[in-house]
Amino acid sequence: MKINFLQITMCILGLLVAVAFVGNLSAADLVDVEIRGVDKILNQSGIENSLTERMKAASPAPQLEKALSNDAKNIDNSVLNNVQVTGLIVSFRSMEAKLLSRNNLPPPQELIEEICRLSGIPLEFNRAMSLDRFVFRFSKPLTWAEAEIIVNRVRQSVNVESVEADTRVHHSMIPNDTYAPDQWNLKSSAAFPGSADLGRAWDITVGLLDTVVAVVDTGVRPNSEFAPRLLPGYDFISDPLSSNDGDGRDNNALDPGDWTQAGECGPGSTAESSSWHGTHVTGIIASTGNNSAGIAGINWMTRILPVRVLGKCGGDRSDIIDGMLWAAGIAVPGVPTNPHPAQIINMSLGGFSPGGCSGTVYPEAINQIKAKGALIIVAAGNSDSDAANYVPASCAGVTTVGAVGPYGYRASYSNYSSEYKVDISAPGGDIASYGIWAGILSTVNSGKTVPESGAVDYEQGTSMAAPHVSGVASLALALDSQIAPELLILSMIYGSRAFPSDSKCTTSYPLCGWGVLDAYSTLQVVNAFKPFSLVYEYYNVDLNHYFRTGSRSESFSVLSGGAGAGWRDTKGYFLAWRQASEGAVPVCRFYGTPGKGPNSHFYTADPGECSQVKNDPGWTYEGIAFYVKLPVNNTCPVDTIPIYRLYNNRWMYNDSNHRFTADITEVNAMTLKNWVSEGLVMCGAGG
Repeated sequence: MKINFLQITMCILGLLVAVAFVGNLSAADLVDVEIRGVDKILNQSGIENSLTERMKAASPAPQLEKALSNDAKNIDNSVLNNVQVTGLIVSFRSMEAKLLSRNNLPPPQELIEEICRLSGIPLEFNRAMSLDRFVFRFSKPLTWAEAEIIVNRVRQSVNVESVEADTRVHHSMIPNDTYAPDQWNLKSSAAFPGSADLGRAWDITVGLLDTVVAVVDTGVRPNSEFAPRLLPGYDFISDPLSSNDGDGRDNNALDPGDWTQAGECGPGSTAESSSWHGTHVTGIIASTGNNSAGIAGINWMTRILPVRVLGKCGGDRSDIIDGMLWAAGIAVPGVPTNPHPAQIINMSLGGFSPGGCSGTVYPEAINQIKAKGALIIVAAGNSDSDAANYVPASCAGVTTVGAVGPYGYRASYSNYSSEYKVDISAPGGDIASYGIWAGILSTVNSGKTVPESGAVDYEQGTSMAAPHVSGVASLALALDSQIAPELLILSMIYGSRAFPSDSKCTTSYPLCGWGVLDAYSTLQVVNAFKPFSLVYEYYNVDLNHYFRTGSRSESFSVLSGGAGAGWRDTKGYFLAWRQASEGAVPVCRFYGTPGKGPNSHFYTADPGECSQVKNDPGWTYEGIAFYVKLPVNNTCPVDTIPIYRLYNNRWMYNDSNHRFTADITEVNAMTLKNWVSEGLVMCGAGG
């Protein structure tokens, strides 16, 4: 056989994950990608897992739409009318304009004048923002219907690449200022089936200083529970009136308070005391435990990066986008680079958006953050409605969290999903159903308006549920800092507990996500995955080449464009071993020698084939890619899955490429496209 092989330079990943299951749901219904063999790895590790059985009994998605009395498909006009649109987010086709945005400069004056003319109402240029876009402000907020007219007018310009409404969003807490001393949310699931079961998890790890969790919120007040671990953050609120600290953007992410007077947030709005929302969220994630004072958080060691995007009356989408990008270490015009990029970004905020995550701003921002390897955890919302109509909850690439009360039932306010938009539920509190003790106790400030002293209080909301997931994810990173983001999310999903059998979350599963967050079980699953690495696959649409990598950093580089244009994540992954253990052998990786070989990579686990290719001047040995097991008599060992090799048969054009896949249906489909099947060549983990 003449050996000729594959192409690329590097690669990156998507955030969410999937597994091949039987039953009514496909693998893609669970998460974004397919990872074969996960069930058996967990079984071999002795982990009791009910997720597969739950999925077998799940209702098909179309049946979920009428699971609750209020069908979110029929949008309530009163909700639509309450959406505040403060301006427009515009990108121009002109490269000159894009470069001006990157340098925090306005677009050419003729473009500003055209946007103002097309809008037909008072409109002014406000600022450059991330993603090569610009923000324009209305003289006063418009309703959604009014703004849609303006958006459609501006969209007609041949100079405009995209335009969407800059909507005002809010934190997702339901405030309550009554105090009670119990933290049921951290206790044993035997006593409280809606808890996160932290006691046993802390026997495994209480966290590490190496992890950074960004709290994209109202800012944070220093508190003795976490003050030594509070990193310098940034205030992204561009409107001084909303910021409430006397200026616009600055490097002070402390929360000055977000109290409002009656009517200040629109006609009929009530006066509100300061929420100290970001401080409450931070306390759930990071309050120090076992220190004979205050409360316990989930991770006693992690550092917190405060990113202030919400002020009086909420926050603008444009500010939130800039804040979340900055949190991940991505450049934002006019703002110093973040020296402490976060691995986890908690967004306990959201707003109603007809059609869900439409437009391009949120998807582009999320993709860039995924390319940095960060997880985005978001609140599902508190409107007892379908999360498909809320952002960023409905966006692909984020982990969306619903809320349960102490006994594991969906909280009375929590959004749900008829379209698999909610991934998991976590303790959020349900005071209306059980009383004040059923809220979530965490850190706040005693000031009704301006800050006074540190305090604790009960609150409820999906805002409280999301930081439980962020906190547990940070514990998982402390246990295994090298775990792939997809496997981390999958660990929480597989480690989740079933909802009560008589709950709507069960009878219309997975209305509330795949289960209730369980910290101890999550860490068990993380431990089970520890010997393995995720092997990503990418396809180049221009070259018609496939590429595999077991390197997280290389994967991140590919998704962020480090390997050039044209690469797409196939989301068809498999698991390999991280090292030569349990009989696993190294996979040799080669790249075509520049000027001699093809622009492609090649992999082999066969020692003889590896030696042969090393002696071929057309190929350069790049080291060990990952570890697999070898088939015996063309059969994989019982604890593995078969990996097949296909060849594009283009050696005569110096364009060789091979594909390695665990999917036999892909093998059959590609042979019909004139790829040559080279059979079973290696065995991945999890058979």
